[in-house]
Parts: sequence; structure tokens; C-alpha cells
Amino acid sequence: MDQITINILTILGGMALGGVISGILIKKKKIINIKKAKETAEKQEEEAKSEAEKIKKETSQYVQRRRETIKQERKIKEERFVKLEELLKNKEKTLQKKEEKRKEDRLKTAALEEETQGVWGEIKKRDTEIIEKLAEKTKKSPKELKEDVLRKHEAELKTENKEKIMKTEESLKENAEKNAKRMIIGVIQRLCSPTSVETRVVAVKVKNDRVKGKIVGERAENVKTIEDALDVDIVFNDMPNTISISGFALVKRRIAQKAIEKLVRMKGDIKKETTKRAIEEAEKEIDKELYKVGRDALKKMGIKEDDKDLCRTVGRLQYRTSYGQNIMKHAMEVGWVSLMLGSELGLDPKTCAISGFLHDLGKAIDQEEGVKDTHDVLTKELMEKFGFSEEEVHAAWTHHDAEKQETAEALIVKAADAVSASRPGARQESFDKYIERIKALEETATSYEGVKNAFAISAGRELRVLVDTEKINDGELENIAEKMAEQIENEITYPGQIKVNVIRRTRHTEVAK
Repeated sequence: MDQITINILTILGGMALGGVISGILIKKKKIINIKKAKETAEKQEEEAKSEAEKIKKETSQYVQRRRETIKQERKIKEERFVKLEELLKNKEKTLQKKEEKRKEDRLKTAALEEETQGVWGEIKKRDTEIIEKLAEKTKKSPKELKEDVLRKHEAELKTENKEKIMKTEESLKENAEKNAKRMIIGVIQRLCSPTSVETRVVAVKVKNDRVKGKIVGERAENVKTIEDALDVDIVFNDMPNTISISGFALVKRRIAQKAIEKLVRMKGDIKKETTKRAIEEAEKEIDKELYKVGRDALKKMGIKEDDKDLCRTVGRLQYRTSYGQNIMKHAMEVGWVSLMLGSELGLDPKTCAISGFLHDLGKAIDQEEGVKDTHDVLTKELMEKFGFSEEEVHAAWTHHDAEKQETAEALIVKAADAVSASRPGARQESFDKYIERIKALEETATSYEGVKNAFAISAGRELRVLVDTEKINDGELENIAEKMAEQIENEITYPGQIKVNVIRRTRHTEVAK
């Protein structure tokens, strides 16, 4: 054999020997693993037996404890049942005693009733005998005697009632003014809204004065377009970086303000067509704004808000003033005061609130072209148009005495209107003008022949005129009052209405000596 063959055989022999040795080692390892597994299983079995014994012991102890507990509970329940049984027996005995007593009471009651019936029978018999004897003596029938007695008592009761009514009326008259003042003061103290005076001028801020020139346009065409379309006055040179807008119609003034604000934000040149378009857009926006303002106001006052025309009309009150007083705020004040006064007097709160809030609704349209009626008449027409009840319409539109107030709610609205309009700071009128108006009223009255004196009261809303009884007779009073009222209407400027009262009083006194 050559050396290569010998090497191959040597390698093969080595490999065979290695395989045999590996097999022996693997078999030995398996035997060792089996032994270990057996030992582990035996150990686990012992542990399981020990654990089972432990659980069995604990279970036995638990069962024993539960048996003892159940026995104790059963014993307690049995004792309780015994006590309850005794208690029920005692109650049964008590009920039996009560029933026996009740039977005794019934028997006594029946005996008393029989005795009472006998007494009543005796009384009726005696009454009959007395009436018959009286009839014999007076020679009148029992019916006639009863009628005489009733007439006598009826006359006495009428006299007593009349005296009581007179005393009550006197007491009410004495306390009426005091109670009214207390009530009004209490309501005014509860009214915490700020004063509602507004100016007739609004301002639009601009970044710089160059913007003003762009808005003015060539030959001031843009400004003229706005002023002619909306009947407002626009001032550019009053203050730096400010454009002032003034006007009597505040809705139009608001539209002008909105249009100018749009022009301020525009880039590039501004022409007449651009200005007209800005005005149209502003009118649409203000229309939406009026609707929202009116809807919110109606909602706040608890009035139906489903009519869009009503919402827009009410919204216009936001842009209406009277002597500087914002009518929307004034209307809400009157609504709240009417509601509080009405609640104090037990009147219909809904009617008071609605009539008070809508009493000046006519002022929303009284400045429009072609409208000639006074605002209270317009209020009546608008409220009837929007479907308010007769009571609400009457209470709202009669606050200036165009028609006599027929309901308590109407009088309350009139009082609330005076409270809101005359409270300090509510209206923008200087003290000098106020004194001048008061003097003019008094001088107008004293200029008539036969007038002794005149007094303007209630902040100039009423004129009381005292005439000479020797120069003026009762038949002339009406004529004098009409003439004075007509002269005041033509010559004096005043808010609302003025009541002229001409008084002629005679008095003759004698002294008993």
C-alpha cells in the first residue's frame, strides 16, 4: 500500500472511532438526563403531596370555622325571632285595647248625639212657642217677624260696612303717597343700568392724513357722494388721523361710518363708483346688524323674536336718540321698571314688560321721509301690525296721554317712562336751557288776563295755573287751557307732552263764636 492509502484508512478509522465515542457519550448523557428528570418528577410529586396536605388541612379548618359562625348566626337569628314574636304579641294586645276603647268612645258619641238631638228638638219647640207668642202680641206672622229682624240687622251691617270702608279709604289715602314713593324708590335702587346719553358725532381712525386725501377724491366727489346719499356731515380737518361723521339720522350715520371704514381699508385709488359700492355693502351689513341687535334685545326682554321685520324695527332703536338719550337703552329701562312695578302691584308682568319695552317703538320710523304721525301713534300702528294684544298695545301707546289710560299696566308704563327719562344724567340738556324752558312756560301762563300765578312742575311736564275767581268763571277755564296749550305748542320747544291744568278755587270761611 502506498502512503496515500494508508492515510485515508487512518482518517476513516479515526472517524469511525470518533462516531462510536460520540454515540457512547450521547447515550450516557441521555441516561443522566433521564435520571435527573426522574428525580425532579419525584421531588415535584412530593411537593404536590405536601401542598395538597396543606390545602386539605386549611380547608378543613375553614369549614370548621364556617360551621361555628353559621351556628352562632343561627342562634342570634333565633333569639331575634323570639324577641320579634314577643313584640308582635304585645302590639296585638295594645291594638285590642285600643279597639275596645274605640268601641266605648263610639257608644258614648252615639249617646251624646241622641242627647243633643233631644236638646235641639226641645230648643226648636221652645223657639216655635216663642215665635207664636210674639206673633200673638205683635199681631204679625212668623215670616213677617223674621223679615223685620233681618231688615234691622241688614241696616246695621250696611252702616258698619260704610264706616269701615270710609276708614279704609282714609287710611289708604294717607298712606298712598308714602307707599308709592317707597315702591318707586325701591325700583329705582334696583335699576343699575348706566346713563344712556350719546353724542351725535362718531369718529373713524385712519393711519395717516394721506389716507384722508385718497378718500376725499378729486373735487371731493367721494365725500359729496356719501353726504348726499346719507344726509350726513363729514369733517376731515377736525383732528389728526380722524374723520368725524355727524347727522341726526343715526342709522344713516352708522352706514356712513361703515362705508368710510371700508374705504380706509381699500388699496389703490378710490373713485365715485367705488364709494357707491361701499355704501351699498355697508347698507346690507347694517341691515343684518339691525336684525341681530333687535333679536338680541327682544330675547333679553322675553318677547317673541320670530318676526324678522319686528327685529329690524326694534334694532333701529339702537340708532335713535331723544335729547341725547339712547332710545334702545331707554326702552329697556322702561321695560325693566314696568316689570318691577307691575310685580310689586300684582299686575300681569308680561304685559308690563312688553308694553314698557315697546312704548317708543314708533321712534324707529318717525324720522323717515313722509312720516307725519307722532311716535306714540306710530307705536300703536306697528304693534297692531306685529300682532300684539289689545292690552299690550293700549298700555304702550298711551304713555303720553294721547288717550286716557284704561288699565293699571298703562299707568305703570307711563310712570316707568318718567322714571327713565327724568333720572339724573339720562338726557343731555343743560341746566340753563332747563331753567329757560321752565320760565317760558310760567311766563306764557301769567301773560293771560285773570291768571294769579303759574307753576311748572314734574320737570316741566305739567303746568298748573291758578286764576282769579272774581275775574274768571268756571265756563272760561276750558277755553283758557286750550289757548295756553296751543301757544306752548307753537312757541316753546320741549320733549314729550305738557299737561296744562287751570285751577279756579273758591273758599268761604266762617268762625263759630
